Amino acid sequence: MRIIIFRRPSWRNLALWGILLFVIIAYRENVASVFSGKLKPIYSVNVNTKDIGITFDISWGEETAEPILDILKKEGIRATFFLSSPWAEKHQELVRRMVADGHEIGSHGNRHIDLITLGPEEIEKEILTAQQVLEEVTGQKIRLIRTPNGAYNNKVIFTADKLGYRVIQWSVDSLDWKRPGPEAVVNNVLNGLRPGNGAKPGDIILFHASDSAPDTIKALPTIIQQLKRKGNNLIPVGKLLEEASSTWPPESNLKEERLTGK
Repeated sequence: MRIIIFRRPSWRNLALWGILLFVIIAYRENVASVFSGKLKPIYSVNVNTKDIGITFDISWGEETAEPILDILKKEGIRATFFLSSPWAEKHQELVRRMVADGHEIGSHGNRHIDLITLGPEEIEKEILTAQQVLEEVTGQKIRLIRTPNGAYNNKVIFTADKLGYRVIQWSVDSLDWKRPGPEAVVNNVLNGLRPGNGAKPGDIILFHASDSAPDTIKALPTIIQQLKRKGNNLIPVGKLLEEASSTWPPESNLKEERLTGK
């Protein structure tokens, strides 16, 4: 007969397990974000309407933003502009026009660098530095962010979420920054980079209003008019989120993850 002897754990082992348990409970959100591998930005949403989010990134340039604002005003479209804070500080009149025209302002960060290369404290500093500038210029509460170059990881998303931000990606890419020509920009949005993946309700479209994307000025009227003919409404991302029953991918529903402890 085999006898199994259970040894009483030492006080040191018990202390170590106690410390580990305390760390997990106290920092459970950080632990989840690091080990789950599931934190994602919002690429699109599920809606019962025919609304589509329209967004523009601006980090540099003098020529493209104003013509785009003219087109949006003529077409009666309100969009979300993700602005880098140095650009916004330098072009305050244009930013104030965006606000006056009814557009939503989001953050495109401070320095145009990949936040994934920074530590949590540096990420927080980048976000808050941009927030201070953007809120002073716009008078809006800034709580949407599109990270520079769309770069993200758990650390970036968790830090942004902790600061009250929702990280916004895109599901339809115009690729206008590649300067493929206006016809290609139109096709990328309406038909998709792969056939059948064009803009549809709940999608978020990515454009640029920096000077790197001059084709957008010529492509935008056609895109707007074609989507209107399909019965779609182009709206700011913040409004799209208000209508959403859920966001995609599921890992972007951070509040739900926190509640379930996943």
